[in-house]
Amino acid sequence: MGQAEIGGSVDAVLSSGWDSVRQRALLGAYGTDGVPQERATAESRVELLGRLRWEVIQGGVVFLTYTQLLDGAAFAVLRPAELLDELAIRAVGGGAMLPVRVNARDADLGAQLLAMLSRGFLLSSLPLSGERCHRLQHRLAEAGGGVAASGADGPVDAVDRLLRASGELDPALRLRLVARWRDWLEAAGRGLLEVRDLAPADYPTAYAVQPPPAPGELRSDAGRGVLEAWTGRALDVGGMPNRSLLYDRLEPLTRAAGRAERDDAELLRESFDETYYRAIAAGERCMLALAAPRRGVRRREAEALTGEAPLVTFPTGFERRLGLMPGEDWQRFADDAADALGRWWEARDPAALQEIGELLGGRTKDPGSGGPAAGGAPMTRIQRAVRTVGGRTGELTAAGGLGAAANLVAGEGLLGDAVSGMAGTMVPVVVAVVLAGGRAVGRRSLDAYRGRCDVVELPTAVPTVQSDPDGQ
Repeated sequence: MGQAEIGGSVDAVLSSGWDSVRQRALLGAYGTDGVPQERATAESRVELLGRLRWEVIQGGVVFLTYTQLLDGAAFAVLRPAELLDELAIRAVGGGAMLPVRVNARDADLGAQLLAMLSRGFLLSSLPLSGERCHRLQHRLAEAGGGVAASGADGPVDAVDRLLRASGELDPALRLRLVARWRDWLEAAGRGLLEVRDLAPADYPTAYAVQPPPAPGELRSDAGRGVLEAWTGRALDVGGMPNRSLLYDRLEPLTRAAGRAERDDAELLRESFDETYYRAIAAGERCMLALAAPRRGVRRREAEALTGEAPLVTFPTGFERRLGLMPGEDWQRFADDAADALGRWWEARDPAALQEIGELLGGRTKDPGSGGPAAGGAPMTRIQRAVRTVGGRTGELTAAGGLGAAANLVAGEGLLGDAVSGMAGTMVPVVVAVVLAGGRAVGRRSLDAYRGRCDVVELPTAVPTVQSDPDGQ
């Protein structure tokens, strides 16, 4: 089974958790002063592999935007050759390629890298302070026009010339950075990962699923001013909202003395990031795994639930269990779970997902206590819920958990209330929070929940529009 065959038309999952800023924070937590590491520790490696393997189980293929890969601190410490041993499974490309897909203009990752840097890109993955990263961004923009042309020596050498011209990086760091990018570009050239042409982001669908905040949700005049610039299209570039321009407008608010301005900056940034990744997922026709850290998001979704019944349970700390597996054990696990994975990817059969969870529980020990998996409290529960919206009832799947193990998976055939955009529809899937030990959190106790909730949304087929005889 090749990559294009997995799960029909929805065969990959895009996660906002791989946003380059989030990757910097994740690797910075293992470093000093929030600066990301250049080498993975044993613990950070387990966390990264656990997340990647869980996403492979969810969707078959991990979809990355070119910025997530090329400016990802995680993909700076995890190189393609070693990831092939740690992540590849026979169900995707016969095990000879990574279950990873990347987008790039004209499917040319090297040209995309050069274009990204030559216009002055703020790199998040460097082991440098934020101040130095901003300084490099300005130097790249200044040098980009004169030295960024890719000649016969190729895009990587052109990138090296651009970095040298900026004068901001010491030679050793510059060479390590160029070597990292060369590894990924050569891997793409050898077919170790799939590179597809960049699809236009579908903002109409994204706005239909979740509009920007209303002015009344913001607490400061400064916050409402940024919102007006966003919704009034003052931050558009090429007809689409530009994230860098929004971030620039939010920067003064994040440093403001007043709490209201800082809260507004956080709300606007999270809301725009949701819109940004939802638009990409809708355009690329892939699942969206969306981290939703705000309690208000969870509260709104939980209040939409009118009933629930558990369907699937996974063992405690399942992401960590996956990350702790040696590469050969992961491949053996994927081989033994191949039938169940196929049924889950193709038909989204919850019974197949339960088989995968049981196999994982039987193969691994509780990573917290080190004891056998049997008897551990379930950390994540996949659930069926009934949601009524505007008089319409749809059946959803939902999941929740505690800490880094809280994720959601869902699939076609388990349909929610779909919201239409220009290119098709996205089915938002509701989160039902479950505490360790399997106790569901109701509306009254939801505010006490502090775990991570990831919402997965699925694009459905583009609806067929038929006109009446009078053209309506």
